[in-house]
Amino acid sequence: MTGDIGDLLTIKQAAKMLNVSEMSLRRWTNDGKLACLRVGAHRSRRFRRADLEQFLEQQTVSTPSTEKPFNTKQKPANRAHDHVLLENLTIEYGSHLCSFYDNVRGCEKLAVPLIADGIRHGDICFIIASAKTQKILLAALRKTDCNIDAALESGQLLVSAGESNKTAMLEFLLTSFTEATRAGNQSMRLVGDMSWALEKGWDVTEIMEYETIFNNTVGRQYPIVSLCQYDVDDFSGRGLLGALRCHEDTFKYPLTRFLGTALQ
Repeated sequence: MTGDIGDLLTIKQAAKMLNVSEMSLRRWTNDGKLACLRVGAHRSRRFRRADLEQFLEQQTVSTPSTEKPFNTKQKPANRAHDHVLLENLTIEYGSHLCSFYDNVRGCEKLAVPLIADGIRHGDICFIIASAKTQKILLAALRKTDCNIDAALESGQLLVSAGESNKTAMLEFLLTSFTEATRAGNQSMRLVGDMSWALEKGWDVTEIMEYETIFNNTVGRQYPIVSLCQYDVDDFSGRGLLGALRCHEDTFKYPLTRFLGTALQ
């Protein structure tokens, strides 16, 4: 495949053009179904518009999903586990939790074991965080025994800095979750470090509206354990109180487990 690098689309631009998730693009390129060019030291994917248009022409139009909401009491036959163990707590899929922290160790406390264990078990995992927090979590994950770079390469782990508004963010998650389950992945995990939304210009009201919608829709309809983290240095008391109200599942467990360590 030839072409000027400046004329090539990034994976984010290609995903938007095809109206699919970046995870699907990674899977299709890995399977040889969609051509791409690797550039730079990180071997980033780049796409020619003509290849994407040809790929679109070859696809049949998908019918709307008629899948029923996920029932946590029913374990799909191809999933080896029907719950997540986090700090010796049994967390059912479909749970939407929140945690609070005030330093780096607190940021890593639940997020790293949740994602690392998910990668080991074959779950599709998501990290939604600012660039700074992405760096912290990925560095900590590389110290575990899970192969984090292979997960990133294969699309088992998807990392994002979030979207510009709650509607776009919910659409992104809905598309990603739907495509993951249609591809046969029957369990997922998500860590959302909510400071990313502040960096995108969201106010506390929009964040709480987003959390409430997620809690009542996609967070329940798919086999996913979702953990939303709040840095107490970034959020007001009103914001932290709102977070608790939007994550009632957290109260099923000892609340102290969801408070980041105060040790440096």
